[in-house]
Amino acid sequence: MEIVNFESRIVIMPLNKPIRNANPDMGNVENRDFSFIFSKISTDEGITGYGAQTIYHPDMSAGWTRYANKVLKPLLINKIKDPFYVNSFTKSFIEQPPGIQMNPLPCSAEMALWDIIGKKANLPLYKIFGATKNKVKAYASLLEPYPLLTPKEWGEFVKKVCSVGFKAVKLHIASQWGGSEWKKIVEAVEGVREAVGEEIEIMIDATKGWGSPFEFSLNDAIKLANALEELDVIVLEEPLQHLYNPDLSAQLCKDVNIAIAGGGAACRWQSYKNILEKGALDIIQPDIMFAGGLAEVRRIAFLAKSYGKTCIPHFWGPGLALAATLQLEGSIDSPYIEFPYHPPSWIPESRDAMLFEPIYVEKDGYVKVPEGPGLGVEVNEEIIEKYTVEKDGDII
Repeated sequence: MEIVNFESRIVIMPLNKPIRNANPDMGNVENRDFSFIFSKISTDEGITGYGAQTIYHPDMSAGWTRYANKVLKPLLINKIKDPFYVNSFTKSFIEQPPGIQMNPLPCSAEMALWDIIGKKANLPLYKIFGATKNKVKAYASLLEPYPLLTPKEWGEFVKKVCSVGFKAVKLHIASQWGGSEWKKIVEAVEGVREAVGEEIEIMIDATKGWGSPFEFSLNDAIKLANALEELDVIVLEEPLQHLYNPDLSAQLCKDVNIAIAGGGAACRWQSYKNILEKGALDIIQPDIMFAGGLAEVRRIAFLAKSYGKTCIPHFWGPGLALAATLQLEGSIDSPYIEFPYHPPSWIPESRDAMLFEPIYVEKDGYVKVPEGPGLGVEVNEEIIEKYTVEKDGDII
């Protein structure tokens, strides 16, 4: 089996309903759609692989499809040739210096290669990797809408979200209440806890509080963590600069009992090795769309285990990448899957519109790993074509 073609596109999909995110850095921007890179690899056996990765704005990836057409396409067709040589493909970018990757790594192309491998074997990837489970507990990953919700409104909203089956939620709730305003975060969580009772697990994402105008000091982060622990919050995500100042974040981990998580924007295993060596996080959250792909996150998950830490992959993006993340999680020890859900804007029907069948949470709070070959799902290429804005270097 040999690769005969590679296509790369920028796709912009509409949300079910526009939503204004609370983001003081960007003027509380209204989001009407979401953007991603779509990759398609064809073989001489008629097996096609697909991949996708989030980009937060098409202009962040200006020139990407031209690069993919001029560089990645010849690499795949003329040098890699065989999809099973996926690690030879990723070696070209995984061994670069680590850090936060501002320009996208070709993770969607790696995803497509794995999709082909699974389809050739007629097995879902999680079974090829070595299965640990066939379903994963989901936590609803909720946005921070603007105007900001009151504690009572947060409680009512989360209760409604949980009515579809979620047993765990993560609130992005600190972009305007960081630093000395941390008590307002606690008040919002009090409203949620009062509404949903003790049965629902709550996590808090400080939305990179260390990068906003409302940065947390170590002292304020400790106060926030201790107050959230009193409300049975189980995870606090990214309150401090774990990547640039791991010693400070490590001090926070030592001083509080609540689990401190982060790492969703980091790339390559070397970045996580530094975090783990320093003890800067209790939970690391590599994203297959940013960290370097499926194989790289499997390596990172093993690395975390060797340090006695937990790996819960980060995810926010299109349904095809959610399917890939589920395949990954079916082969590692992660106890949760991040499930983007914020009705009526972010819902499975809009997030997964490029799939023939959306991915839903079950009534028991779990999401099943797709059982089809490869990524386990079928791609609707007509929808991809409809919303393509750039292909192989050409603006459409």
